[in-house]
Amino acid sequence: MTYPVRSQLGLWERVGVKALDDCGPASVAMAATWLGKDTSTNQGWDACKAAGRVDTPDKAEGTSAKQVQDALHLLGLDAKIVYRWAPSSLSAKAGGVLILNIQASQTVIPDHLRSGWQKKDWAKRPGNTYGHWVTLAHDGTDWLYACPTMVEGRPAMRVTPEEVQALRDSKEKAGFPPPPAMIVVKKK
Repeated sequence: MTYPVRSQLGLWERVGVKALDDCGPASVAMAATWLGKDTSTNQGWDACKAAGRVDTPDKAEGTSAKQVQDALHLLGLDAKIVYRWAPSSLSAKAGGVLILNIQASQTVIPDHLRSGWQKKDWAKRPGNTYGHWVTLAHDGTDWLYACPTMVEGRPAMRVTPEEVQALRDSKEKAGFPPPPAMIVVKKK
């Protein structure tokens, strides 16, 4: 089974800050698509807007965990904010999807998992770190990682359990209070 990326790159604001702040809507679209509801990034954006997300053309606004969860509900999926890894990973291995809020940095995302956008950004700003929604699914054998800064339609990338752990633990290692929010998404 393929797990296509839904990219946020086509959504970034063209005015003012030129913010790339639509990883939440793109992650919503990826989770829905994995679960059999082919959803575009624009449809994910619309669902997040309906869930209360504000996105203006001249500011960088992220998407809260509640807005991600509510957007998934609006798309007809079962979504729950969770904070414990073991039951969350079991849900993904049983056919669900995890949407993780990570602290993206060069120390967390290995070179072979970096998108072209990330490579360019970190070449210009090597120490840059940012909060970022990404998705993880499990195909019965391996974890599949999809980042909204990747190219639209490309397949998700296989990741090792160690890479999954680095993503999962990135917020805490960056000094954010534990535990980080994850959203477990399943079919209703």
